[in-house]
Amino acid sequence: MTRYLFGGTTDTAAETSTGARLPFVTGTAWESGTDNALQLTDLLDINGNPLSILTADASGMIPAFYGPDGTEYVWIDFGAGRYKVLPTDTNSRLKEHLSATDPHGSREWATTRFLPQTSITVDDLISEMPFYIAHRGSGMEYPEHTLMAYESAIAHGAKAIEVSANVTSDGVLVCLHDALLDRTTNSTGSIESWTYAAVHNKVRTNAGPLLGSGWVEQPLTPLRDVLDRFMGRCIIFLEPKSNAAVPVLKKLLSDFYPYANQSVVWKSHISSNTWPWAKAQGFQTWAYLDVATTNAQMDAIAENIDMWGTPYGMTDARIAEITARRQLAIGWEVHRRSERDRLVGLGVRGMMCPQIQYVRNSKQLGPADDWATGIKAPGDMGYVTYDPARALKYDGTGGVYFGVVSGSGLIGSRSLPTPPSSGYRVQFDMRFDTPPPAIEHAGIAFGRLKDDTYRFGAANASGGYHLALRGSGDLQLYTHAPGSTTGTQLAAASSAAPAAGQWVTFQIDVTPTQVIVKRIDVTPNITLTVNNTAYRGGYVHLSNGTVTTLTARPIWRRMTITPL
Repeated sequence: MTRYLFGGTTDTAAETSTGARLPFVTGTAWESGTDNALQLTDLLDINGNPLSILTADASGMIPAFYGPDGTEYVWIDFGAGRYKVLPTDTNSRLKEHLSATDPHGSREWATTRFLPQTSITVDDLISEMPFYIAHRGSGMEYPEHTLMAYESAIAHGAKAIEVSANVTSDGVLVCLHDALLDRTTNSTGSIESWTYAAVHNKVRTNAGPLLGSGWVEQPLTPLRDVLDRFMGRCIIFLEPKSNAAVPVLKKLLSDFYPYANQSVVWKSHISSNTWPWAKAQGFQTWAYLDVATTNAQMDAIAENIDMWGTPYGMTDARIAEITARRQLAIGWEVHRRSERDRLVGLGVRGMMCPQIQYVRNSKQLGPADDWATGIKAPGDMGYVTYDPARALKYDGTGGVYFGVVSGSGLIGSRSLPTPPSSGYRVQFDMRFDTPPPAIEHAGIAFGRLKDDTYRFGAANASGGYHLALRGSGDLQLYTHAPGSTTGTQLAAASSAAPAAGQWVTFQIDVTPTQVIVKRIDVTPNITLTVNNTAYRGGYVHLSNGTVTTLTARPIWRRMTITPL
């Protein structure tokens, strides 16, 4: 009998559905492709040593091996489907070998100029629980859909980025969410009315109002730059944002990125008509839904969908219905850790995050006082996200404020997600350039267990404490129970009225049994001590409180939150 040689430089470990190479995987040999086939264990390596397991190298190639005596065909399986391979060492089989459509799963790769190097697969990504995607390149931490955003998200460990593309008048795909330039750049009008040369030379982002005045504005990025730089290094959730962009993007991927389906998830709204094309090209697909999307609408395209996108505004019951389907769910947009926790509890597997660095972390990110940079820190956000009017503003000297009367916002970068059992200390300064009327107040909220939104006169989801300094100088400490629109006063004291332009300095100790508030810019210090253990969370918010004019808005600086 004769042992035939298989493998070597032309045999490849592959996924049968997509043809994707599988580097460093182990596989087995079988007598046929049927379910009741026997595994072949009587194999020899090239030196004649017994061999039962096949291991692919870094390029996905499998080692040369001899099959059992008389075995002319072998089916191999590397965990992603079983496929047939032919001998490589016999003239009697050479004609059949050469005439086969793809005898080793490698013909396409062998005829291209390079072998794609994929360091992460979609399966790698979704094996994590939860897994994270940098939405718009983490567009509430960096100028959205810029090369700076994508690079920064990946530098911080993101394994997936979301990329939107619109097309210029001369057919160049540019990374941009909106069809209009108005919201995110210094220019106006439809991107489709601009040539690429004009975009390249004249258009820059205007991230400052949302992300801080310290940002250097960024150029817009051609999609090809992103694909060339990140294809294979991370998973790319890719969406054409206009009808005009669809055929251009299809052709780009077909002509220049034949292995895009190894790294790209095709993303679009449920109403898109691109799903059959995407699946035919071997892409995994993500269809994002509206709050009012029905089961009938989902069922109509379900055969072409691998993942659903559940908007955060959906009810718990509706999200639970979607996560019960066979396709996994990805929540969007997820700005806060509390939002993530809610979705995970409902069975959502993935998080589409505009603040990925903040949401995926479980530690204090910015204990130092860095407001002087004018750069929004991860986790610092106004009451309404993606709203420049409500975003935290920087005065250029280390002070921050809100540009709207009812402004408030989370200082998530300095908050303590898990405070130590010994307690923590909050220190900060606050001033009024024009003091408010005696009865009006501003201050901070603290002790909050979760990082959900907070406003003094609103029914908030999480409880906590609120420190108020009034225009009269009165100092008051409140509790604010979940669901209540008003606070309950715990303690109060009179102090000197804040003077125009003068800093008032506070120190707050949250111990296991007490809350101790001190105003330390006056002598003697004013102290409020309360025996209360209701709230021991570590999240802190700034709040304009009841101040009714922008001229009397508060400014804060030098905030630190440190363990006791």
